[in-house]
Amino acid sequence: MKGIVFTKPKFLKNLFRRNRPKFDIRKNAMFLLLCLFLLVGVILGVICARNGDKSLIEKLDFLFLTDFENKRNMGLFSVFSASFASGFLLLLATFLLGISSWGFFVLPAIPLFKGFGFGISTGYMYAAYGASGIFYNILVVLPGAFISALVLIIISKESFRFSWDIMTSLRGYKSDISGEFRLYIIRIFWALIILAGASVVDMLFSLVFSGLFSFS
Repeated sequence: MKGIVFTKPKFLKNLFRRNRPKFDIRKNAMFLLLCLFLLVGVILGVICARNGDKSLIEKLDFLFLTDFENKRNMGLFSVFSASFASGFLLLLATFLLGISSWGFFVLPAIPLFKGFGFGISTGYMYAAYGASGIFYNILVVLPGAFISALVLIIISKESFRFSWDIMTSLRGYKSDISGEFRLYIIRIFWALIILAGASVVDMLFSLVFSGLFSFS
């Protein structure tokens, strides 16, 4: 009589198999590098905020939506519009750099500027209002900012790749990049939609949580 052989369920085999997909640092080097630029931008923004004043926040508000007092007094549609416009400017810059043969040299500046905007807002809020300012950033600013930052990092990576394709095409290493261009346009379109979603998130979190804070 043959013995009964017990085997692991299939999902356990897939869970514990040695050859399961792993995070490849080499394949994701550009993504990690852009994340590093974002982090450096945050640090620079915090340092700048500590050495600056409220006028600096107001001057940069059109690009980064850093003036929290102005944001708290906006209507819902105004918050959405300002948030979307802020992200759209950086997305537009990313797109234009992506369709130039030299854009890949400059593209890391996009997440750097995005991080700088968040860092300067966070640094000023902490310096002026302490823990309350930090909680305001976490509850009101961070959700939408995180989504838009992630979109900009991903699309910066795609723009870097397409800019490199243009450069190699001009040098004769690639004969046709029309397919890559169509794919690039589609990804920009989806990035625009997600960016609009991030602005909706920004608007909703501002509606729900802004009233919990009083700064004077």
